[in-house]
Amino acid sequence: MISLKQHAIAPAVPGAFIWDAGTLRTRTTSRISVQDETRDGFKKVAERQVIDEAFLDAYADGDLDIPGLQQLANQIRQELQQGSGVVWLQDRPGPEFTVPQLKLFYLAVGAAMGQTMRNYGRLYDVRDYGGSYKTERIPVSQTRAATGFHTDSSARNTMPDIVALLCLEQAQSGGESLVVSSAAIHEELRRTNMPVLTCLYREFIRDIVTPGTEQSKEALLDNRFPVFSQGLYSPDLSFRYMRYWIEKGHREANMDLSQSDMDALDVLDDLLASPQFSARFKLKAGDHLWVNNHIVAHNRTEYEEDPERPRHFVRMWIST
Repeated sequence: MISLKQHAIAPAVPGAFIWDAGTLRTRTTSRISVQDETRDGFKKVAERQVIDEAFLDAYADGDLDIPGLQQLANQIRQELQQGSGVVWLQDRPGPEFTVPQLKLFYLAVGAAMGQTMRNYGRLYDVRDYGGSYKTERIPVSQTRAATGFHTDSSARNTMPDIVALLCLEQAQSGGESLVVSSAAIHEELRRTNMPVLTCLYREFIRDIVTPGTEQSKEALLDNRFPVFSQGLYSPDLSFRYMRYWIEKGHREANMDLSQSDMDALDVLDDLLASPQFSARFKLKAGDHLWVNNHIVAHNRTEYEEDPERPRHFVRMWIST
């Protein structure tokens, strides 16, 4: 029988990471606009390029001279790593830009912040393919279901530092993005419920869903790590969570979660979903949402789409 290790609880979390929904709505540094110089400069550069999949796949930071791009990337990264951990990029290249041009601008900003990860492809289409993550080993992002609050990646050795979403087409209804400071949840639990916080520092098994990875019993048992940790994935606090993959991982391993485990996850879910802590965004076509995957959990509401114009987002994972 494997041992599910108990990890030490992190000390007090930096205050900038701690916010509630009301605080985030008033935080001006979390909403960033693209300057005219950058937008116009990008337009001139983009119009000279044939932007196909091969070009996007080969693109590296610095390949194109886009005025103000690095300053924009630095501004976003500073807010992600030293501020709230959330940036909603608005006033981006607008309707006059093609989908390939919108993808290129998004990729260029991300590549200026760090290394784009290729686990699912550096630009991963988030859209409904008609399946169910409950009956197939597919990511929830390939369905129209509500995702529940989570952080990206359920693989022990894969941890994106930054997760980004580009909106290309809104849903007809629903499909809103929600974010919550997991650091705020951590400190709320420290203040009100230390037994639950302690439980969340114990290792939990996650189901293996990444395409092309080993899915043996040994690999499953090895895919275990705590919900909250310090020092495993970051010098500071890291939050790694998606409840469904924890429950399924334990079922697959024939290691049932205890009632105290389930109670702790219930408390966590209630806090994550609380209107006090969770902020809601409705991205428009061309908008970006950037989050620090260590200290911000995100969610998506269930949606309905226009069959003629299906909802389409593009995800990017970045290692810094």
